[in-house]
Amino acid sequence: MKITQISAGAVLVAASILLIAAITSSAQVGAAPNQVAEGDKPFLLTYPNLEDPDGEVVLTNDHVVLQRLVVGAGEWEGIHSHPGNQIYVHIKGGVWSGRLGGKSEYSDVFSPDGEVGWMDAIPLSAGHDSGNTGETPIDLIYVTLKGEAPIAPEVEHAPQTYPGIPLELVLENDWMIVQRVQVEPGQWTGSHSHPGNQVYIHIKGGTWSERRRGVKSGNSTISETGSVGWIDAVDPGEAHDVGNTGDTTIDLVLVTLK
Repeated sequence: MKITQISAGAVLVAASILLIAAITSSAQVGAAPNQVAEGDKPFLLTYPNLEDPDGEVVLTNDHVVLQRLVVGAGEWEGIHSHPGNQIYVHIKGGVWSGRLGGKSEYSDVFSPDGEVGWMDAIPLSAGHDSGNTGETPIDLIYVTLKGEAPIAPEVEHAPQTYPGIPLELVLENDWMIVQRVQVEPGQWTGSHSHPGNQVYIHIKGGTWSERRRGVKSGNSTISETGSVGWIDAVDPGEAHDVGNTGDTTIDLVLVTLK
């Protein structure tokens, strides 16, 4: 398994350009490459049939772990379990078929780019297996909660809002709010705050710029498709605003933990 290493300084610089005021240094565990933190192991998937069965941990902190897995065309994952309290996000969708207990459960179901779904716990004994029965690789990121209970139950949670652009509510339950937004070239979100405890996932990346109190701050930053990050709280008084200053649409999934 590959663990993406990001220095605290680099993370903070990128964060100032993207959607946040700061990404905490705890967002990435300081493990050596090809090592997995013991605390993460219960929350990670293993697809035994794949050449890279463990994928890549792209973000981990006290609350969540994000794992990226690619299932090639014609590949089946192999029988595996799911820890539950997790969502999947299709960076690149495709055609799925599934088996349960050795029998067909569904066949040739298309999942588009950006599709999100909730996964309950599935024990290994259930014989759960999924396969890519399409012609192109499927690229997935799993967002898995590390606790059984909401992390801030005393807070009244609400969906993220951007004054300049509507966000689509994709999923909401007792643990999280999941939204999706497309930011077109030249569009700005409008001045907004963040409640903190949020994860962003780029379905399609692009070029971001930031303004504080109407003044552009720093240089523009390119975010790759599939790149992720952690968002701490941003106060309304910061007059934080981000915009797409590139020439392609940015497609973003935003997960707010409750």
